[in-house]
Amino acid sequence: MNNNVLVKIEGRNVNNYIKWLIKSRINIIDLKVINYNELNILIDYKDYSLLTKYSKTYKVSIIKKYGKLRLFDTIKNNIIMLLCIIFAIALLYTLSNYIFSIDIIYNDKEIVDLINNELAKHNIKKYQRKKNSIELDRIKKTILKDNQDILEWFEIEENGTKYIIRLVERKKPISKEKYTYQSIAAGKDAIITSIDAYSGEKVKKVNEYVKKNDIVISGILIKPDNTNIYTKATGNVYGEVWYKVNVEYPLYYREELLTGKSKKIITLSFLNKKISLFPYNKYKQFKSKSYILFENNIIPIRLLKERVYEVNLKEDIYTYEEAITKAKEESIKKLKIKNGKIKEIKTIEVINRENLSSKIKVDLFVSVVEDISKVISITEEINPETLHNQ
Repeated sequence: MNNNVLVKIEGRNVNNYIKWLIKSRINIIDLKVINYNELNILIDYKDYSLLTKYSKTYKVSIIKKYGKLRLFDTIKNNIIMLLCIIFAIALLYTLSNYIFSIDIIYNDKEIVDLINNELAKHNIKKYQRKKNSIELDRIKKTILKDNQDILEWFEIEENGTKYIIRLVERKKPISKEKYTYQSIAAGKDAIITSIDAYSGEKVKKVNEYVKKNDIVISGILIKPDNTNIYTKATGNVYGEVWYKVNVEYPLYYREELLTGKSKKIITLSFLNKKISLFPYNKYKQFKSKSYILFENNIIPIRLLKERVYEVNLKEDIYTYEEAITKAKEESIKKLKIKNGKIKEIKTIEVINRENLSSKIKVDLFVSVVEDISKVISITEEINPETLHNQ
């Protein structure tokens, strides 16, 4: 209904009033006779001024307004409160574009001080305007590049009016302990696949089974007179090692791939419904991250700042055999990530499987070739006869 009003007519014999309404050709949308002296009619607001012209003996009053009239009345009656809300939202929106806190998630004071100084160079500090995503990305790359000997990874995350800084310090290479004399042993039970000996003596052969800590390249050389020569054995030992891996893989696969496109929007959340304060072209598929700018504990209303990311959905439904193939591929990836010494996957076999309604469980036997070299220090033993001769 637009610009309609519900009017109550009170007076003697309202039937006469109805006849006058019809005679005056006033468009009556709805009519209800309450009793002999009272009548309710729904008419267009433009006809309301005509109602009082029939007789001064009838009392005419508006019960309810509809459409824009009702909206205007609501605004008029609550104008002060509405102005306060608009001012508060405008203030909150303005303040939401400033940084009031910077949290660096790290416990090394020297690193924290360094990052604070780097951020200040790019005007990232308290009470300054926020940077847009392009600027933040550029600043992150610059700080990471300028401190590549210290930082392995660096991230600036925006959370409301706060920046959260996360970082990973670059690990300094651990210097291998230097031994005067050493042998190369097997670090695991394995079947030797190859031996690269640069110094020292091979005491095991290819295809020979070795247990953990068995010497493969010895740093003790035996002379014809049965005396020992001590040296520093160097080289690499590769062996076939076995793993048992338990994997679960879903029959239905769903992955959200970010396209790189995103938008910042301001929304009003009321009773779990979101209304965008500024219209924008929505992505067909998206995910969003929200930050609360303002909320009221009494009225269920919140002002949110959201970043909406466009995504492409990748969905697949697998048969049990296809899921097993995917499970094998996933197992190989995880093994290689967990163990950087693996050079080759020889075989991968299913030793047990359980078909469930939504996924498959498999036990896999995986045979790999990896570097099993382990350095063992050796101590020179002094021959008692040598001491006696001296």
